[in-house]
Amino acid sequence: MSQQPSGWYDDPSNPDLLRYWDGVTWTSHTAPRKSPTASQSTISQPQQQPPTAPLPQGGAWQVPSGGQQGRESQPYQQHPEQQSQQYQQHPGYPGAGQYPGAPKAQQWAQGPVTTDGVPLASWGKRVVAYLLDGIILSVILAFLTPIFVPEFADVVDEFSTGIEAGDQAAINDFASSIAGVSIKMGLLSWLVASVYAIAFWVTLAQTPGKMALRISVRHADRPGPIDLPTAIKRRVIPLVGTFIGLLNLVDLLWPLWDGRRQALHDKVANTLVTQGKQPRRPM
Repeated sequence: MSQQPSGWYDDPSNPDLLRYWDGVTWTSHTAPRKSPTASQSTISQPQQQPPTAPLPQGGAWQVPSGGQQGRESQPYQQHPEQQSQQYQQHPGYPGAGQYPGAPKAQQWAQGPVTTDGVPLASWGKRVVAYLLDGIILSVILAFLTPIFVPEFADVVDEFSTGIEAGDQAAINDFASSIAGVSIKMGLLSWLVASVYAIAFWVTLAQTPGKMALRISVRHADRPGPIDLPTAIKRRVIPLVGTFIGLLNLVDLLWPLWDGRRQALHDKVANTLVTQGKQPRRPM
């Protein structure tokens, strides 16, 4: 899959500017666009026919000598395609070739963008990516739980036996013991999810779920994978949500009404989730 080379392109957020595309994402570098205005441009205007002169008395036109000179006397008209080469058009614009790394012009105009013009990921894509990552983490936890929380299986077995036998004492014992096991399970889940997410955030800026939806995590003020301290901050809200379950729901829904489409954990870490990949950190 080919990528659009880096260069100056029409700024999707401001038609009077050019913005530099680094091959992966839009940068904050802009320059004034000095293309002719609509009133000055002759492109797409109907070509005017020269006035018709009366025939000479002889009934025929005389071809002037020095035909080459006659052609040179005509003003040079640059072809519209040659004029357009001065200002490259980004492939995300209508009529240009499709390029997965850059959204269509209509998408740029429909939703909020970062300060350097990158469109933010929609809430729907974030939720689907979250669910995909949750399926992967569930499989991982299924293997790790018997190792780190072996009593979880014993508590569940005792509860099932008490239900089948109608043993109210066993059911009461389950209610008193499940609280401690639940806390251990919650901490294990948070720890596994944190290692999983942080490892992908600081290297690729995308977990497997985000890769599938073509979205990524970045700092609010600059592109690229986030650093380790920022990644740890992003996991603070889920940690508190381990003990306050309602917080996780509020965190999940918050981008629906937030102007920058940030969840609570994004606000804590000052991060954004955007469309497309992030440029790799220089080695």
